Amino acid sequence: MHFVAQAPQQGAQGASELDEFAVVFYERAIGADEFDPLRIAEELGAPPRYAEHAVGVLRELRLVKPAESRADRLVAVSPEAAQMELLVPLEREILDSRHRLAGFKGQLSAFAAAFERQSRTRAEPVVITGDQDEIELRLLEAAQSCTTEVLVMQPCVARETRELRLARPLVLEALRRGAHGRILYPHTARGDSGTRAHLGELLPAGGQVRTTKEVSDRFLVFDRKTAFIPSGEDGEIAVVYESTVAAFLAGLHARIWESAVDFDSGAAGYAGTMEELKATLLSLLASGAKDEVIARRVGMSERTLRRHVATIMQDLSASSRFQAGVLAARTGLVDLALRSAA
Repeated sequence: MHFVAQAPQQGAQGASELDEFAVVFYERAIGADEFDPLRIAEELGAPPRYAEHAVGVLRELRLVKPAESRADRLVAVSPEAAQMELLVPLEREILDSRHRLAGFKGQLSAFAAAFERQSRTRAEPVVITGDQDEIELRLLEAAQSCTTEVLVMQPCVARETRELRLARPLVLEALRRGAHGRILYPHTARGDSGTRAHLGELLPAGGQVRTTKEVSDRFLVFDRKTAFIPSGEDGEIAVVYESTVAAFLAGLHARIWESAVDFDSGAAGYAGTMEELKATLLSLLASGAKDEVIARRVGMSERTLRRHVATIMQDLSASSRFQAGVLAARTGLVDLALRSAA
């Protein structure tokens, strides 16, 4: 191989040419008791700077070393010998580092366990607060550390409370990170445009959504470790750091989930749940519950409830709510609702 006697080119092409020359240079040097780099470069028709570069590469790879007879001369070394000198110490260093890493991990795990025990001891199991900034921070902490499961039971978006509004994007982000999500809404959510728009984000992110005839109350549970539940009438929230309570709420959620109806974003309106909703309203009317209580349990506004009650009274030809309840009991509609709730 003959190399044109010119200065090395700049860039990748020049570097490739120099590396190619270093291989040819090494091949010429193999077998010689000692060699003169400049003489080999001259034989190959390459400028001296090529020889300097080749020697630099071969020295770095431990493929040449000074000859025993003359220190100013070089001798080629086999790749196996170079590997013993160059790679074995590096491999030993890597192995030592791994042993040290494993040792540090073992030591730190003991301290981590002690820290966790102390954290559990000193942390308050229940924090009741109405401070919106604190609620937001605690929601953020619980949602960001959530890795396995999010459980939600809530009213329609139009009637959701502030903490549920704050939780919406956090729950969505947890789902996108891979956490499983089960969200329960009342049947009335199917007719609420704001809720349907939100569900249009939850479903593609992997969330499962069902609707039920009644929403007993609102709550969120993250990883069955932390729960957010209402406390009092002043907008206060109880943040419960107690796995027993979180597990209880998860069980309640699971029981309601079994009888709930899957939400299909492609289905219009109430999608076959209206009759069950009416039966529930009749059952609650017959029990004598007030409008405020009924509206909260089925997840609709009192104004919407009154509109539904008026329609039911008209269908039953009832002149009063009481009469509507009596007629519903006589026709078996209330029994139907009670059997559905069982």
